[in-house]
Amino acid sequence: MSAEELQGIENLVPVAFTDGAYYNFPESQKICDGVYMVKAKGHTNGNSLIVAEDGGLFYMFEADITYVDEALYENKLSIVFDDLPAARETLERVRAFVRNQPTVYMGTHTPQGYENLEAKRVMDLDNPVETVFAEVDFSKAQTSGKYVCPVCGYVYDPADHGGVAFEDLPDDWVCPRCKVPKAKFNRA
Repeated sequence: MSAEELQGIENLVPVAFTDGAYYNFPESQKICDGVYMVKAKGHTNGNSLIVAEDGGLFYMFEADITYVDEALYENKLSIVFDDLPAARETLERVRAFVRNQPTVYMGTHTPQGYENLEAKRVMDLDNPVETVFAEVDFSKAQTSGKYVCPVCGYVYDPADHGGVAFEDLPDDWVCPRCKVPKAKFNRA
């Protein structure tokens, strides 16, 4: 989405990144004591990450810098980015941060993020955690029918809408909360 499409949405607040550098990241915004939003351009121009400090650990919440921990270990970019040089620079900054601060790295596109948080597992780039793949037969998997707005997090659940499947909504349907078009929603 462009910045123009986001204008006038009441529950979105732009971040100005006025608090200067946060460790090796040049731009940040302090959200509250121990919680910082850090500009992390590359995947998109507005991409950012959150770092929360607690008990001597740094908890890094990120969504699209890497999709899985293996990419961070192997120094590989995600496959989707608006700005390749910025994406590479952000990944290098994240790797340097992780090397220099005890960081629990939590990607949101992988179960490893939740596992890392639960175990308070500090990322060690030189000693990757072994990945264990679940034995799942995806050919028999059922989808939930739910779709999620990528901007505000609204969940369209057919059960809440008289059983109307998301696919059956008109093409001009928009998120009731923030007006994002149907085409931008992601399967839950």
